Amino acid sequence: MGKKKLKDILEVIGNEAKAKGLTLNLKSNIFFEILNENNINFSKFKSIIISEWEDFKTKNQSRLIKKSYTTFFYQTFHQYFEHYIHEFCGFNQNQLKLINQEKISDNDLFFEYTYSLSKEEITEFSYFSNNNKDNLNGLTSPFVYLYLIISILGVVIRKLLQEKFFIILDGAVINNGEEGKNISFFIVIKNSNDETYQNYYFMFLFYFLKYFNDIPEEYTEKLLRGREKLYQLALEQYPFAKEKLVDLLYYFYKKCNLLHNFSPLLDFLNFVCSRVEDSIYSKLEVIKKDFLANFDYTEEKKNSLLRIFDFLDKKSTLYSTFQANNLPSTKNQFNLFLLYMKYYFGGGSLEALEVGDLLLLPKKFKAELNRQNNDSNITISANSIKDIQNFMDHLSLVSNMDALRIIFEKIFGLELAQVNYDFFKTFLRSLNLDISMLIEKENKILSENPRNGPLTFNTIIDHICRMLYTLIDKIFIRKMPEQASTNFIDPRSRYVGKNIALRVLELFIFQDLNVSDDVWPDYLISLNKVSLRKELKPYDITIPDKYFYSFQDIIRFVITYNFQSDSDQELFEEWLINEIIIPLTTFIQTIRKLITKGANTEDVLRVIKHYFLSNGKIIELNDNLSFALNQLTPFFVTTN
Repeated sequence: MGKKKLKDILEVIGNEAKAKGLTLNLKSNIFFEILNENNINFSKFKSIIISEWEDFKTKNQSRLIKKSYTTFFYQTFHQYFEHYIHEFCGFNQNQLKLINQEKISDNDLFFEYTYSLSKEEITEFSYFSNNNKDNLNGLTSPFVYLYLIISILGVVIRKLLQEKFFIILDGAVINNGEEGKNISFFIVIKNSNDETYQNYYFMFLFYFLKYFNDIPEEYTEKLLRGREKLYQLALEQYPFAKEKLVDLLYYFYKKCNLLHNFSPLLDFLNFVCSRVEDSIYSKLEVIKKDFLANFDYTEEKKNSLLRIFDFLDKKSTLYSTFQANNLPSTKNQFNLFLLYMKYYFGGGSLEALEVGDLLLLPKKFKAELNRQNNDSNITISANSIKDIQNFMDHLSLVSNMDALRIIFEKIFGLELAQVNYDFFKTFLRSLNLDISMLIEKENKILSENPRNGPLTFNTIIDHICRMLYTLIDKIFIRKMPEQASTNFIDPRSRYVGKNIALRVLELFIFQDLNVSDDVWPDYLISLNKVSLRKELKPYDITIPDKYFYSFQDIIRFVITYNFQSDSDQELFEEWLINEIIIPLTTFIQTIRKLITKGANTEDVLRVIKHYFLSNGKIIELNDNLSFALNQLTPFFVTTN
């Protein structure tokens, strides 16, 4: 069979999604079936890789200093990759350009590429997206197709070579060039750290399964052994941490520069800074004395860098607080929704949103508010915000999640998890714009002194990474982890030697999981959902889906931290008005108009029930929904 066309591949994936849905199990992914249709050519491709690897290993035996897989891939990966995407993935190798490749260490290798999308390819992805948006859970963009095919290539090569590495797409952004759209992307080949993740999984699982009865003792003991092995690994790797930290922070530097945003770094920054707060040191003082003192900068420039770091520190704390609550189950997602609604609307003040420091971009909020009030039938006033505050107090009382799902979709027209995903997506967009505006502001201050050169995004990322290195070195890195305990306020419990070693090990997990460490347990357990259920089946133990992230949830994490958002995406302040304030205000005003003057509680409840039974799909008014709507009734009675 000849070269597969992109159109044909996307059609097969779309049909499969409609029939069966998609999973994250790459071993059973539909794309393997597509590759197997081209079995002869794909077998030849694999044979070439195996042959060259065997030749590399043979030569390696005679070397005094052994070379790792990174040396092999430095010499061969590009030719494998361009052949693979051309012959099997529907792309054209002539549109692929290798920008840079770097061997960072024996374990890490970076490749930077650009791919020029043809008009036909743009059309195919657009058509695919429009026809499959309800079936593919966010997998319709060129980004995620690229992520998929690179991940599968990694699985294939890892299996062939029998080495412990991953090949992944670790960042991509679409740029508008003179001749069309280009995808700039970043491929990382790195140690898979199988043993570390296996034992981390065992430790997380040990705590997770405490919520379930009848877990066999021998199974629990296996998990406990894994937890102890994890501490042992952390202690063994601790002496090499300082050298590896340079590679880790260079990774963040490269990724943030590619995406031109700070998103991948935020949770890592919060992790480090929150540990410094547990120490006897001041973050800003350490940066001043141990880092900035080494530069021949003016005081204005040093202060500008400190202000930018302090801003990032504060905003990363806020973001990570929200992200730490982004856990599976409708109940957890509802708690997350209540958390940020309380943060922004808890005071019931429109003025706080327009001119206060609650929002990242209050001027954008006010401009969008004025536009909506001029163009829409719905007027948003100070009373509207007070109404939302009071309504949320009543909505928070709803405890039945099935009823909540119905209420939520009726008001917002979206699932709760989608609303929360949009919250994070738009929040990050506004945050990165706010940082850019702060850099511009600082550059205006610096320009008053000719000795000051301007601060660029590249410079800021570089300095932030170096500041983080300085902080980590100050509080965590000593000859032995026990010696670092004295750096902390609580050296005899939370920050004993083995816990410090584990915290240092966790720093490197952020390269694989850019998200908050509070999410890691559920994330890793969800990735292993199928095998976990299989292991527990002999013990007649079933774990409901609500305890796991869905495939769609995991894809959202991938998209959030690896792909640059579209330039026309809403800012958070615009989203807050269009997707939160207006739907809630519309709902509240609609119900009020339906309530007759002098209506009592029963009359109001009857109106609300009728609203939920009309103007859309038929909803069964069961006892749970009736009870939930009854909890909303006092809001409308008191405001009637």
